[in-house]
Amino acid sequence: MRTPTSEVSLEVRFWSRVAPFDHRTDKECAEWLGHCLPTNYGVVYDGEKPQYAHRVSWELTNGTKVPDGMVVHHRCNNPRCVRPAHLSLATYAENLAAAKEANRTRVLPELTTADVRAIRHAYKTGRWSQGDLAEMFYGTGAGQPHINRIVQGKT
Repeated sequence: MRTPTSEVSLEVRFWSRVAPFDHRTDKECAEWLGHCLPTNYGVVYDGEKPQYAHRVSWELTNGTKVPDGMVVHHRCNNPRCVRPAHLSLATYAENLAAAKEANRTRVLPELTTADVRAIRHAYKTGRWSQGDLAEMFYGTGAGQPHINRIVQGKT
């Protein structure tokens, strides 16, 4: 008989969604295998609301909530990593500075008026999805929300 999800602890549900990794060394990342956002950050439902997987990893390991004004920083620069040894607390400013240094910011290039017209036309043909267009124009699926606003005429 299967145990209902609500009866399985967050810790068990969490670690069951992490790829196997060598506990004898801190070198390799522990990749999140559960749901991920387009930005590659893992997400897990904590029983109340969705949470970043790396944040849940830090909280489970340290037995406390992340303090206000702090974020959980990936020292390995891998958004899918939930390995506690690769995570540390940082301020928003420290985390942003580290992301810029590692070239991990999500600043998308500006599109021209011609690009916007082409996106709207291509989407109307039905041959390309918003994700396809994000890959074409931004080189990453992370631009899909912006493509969505373009095709809806909001941007």
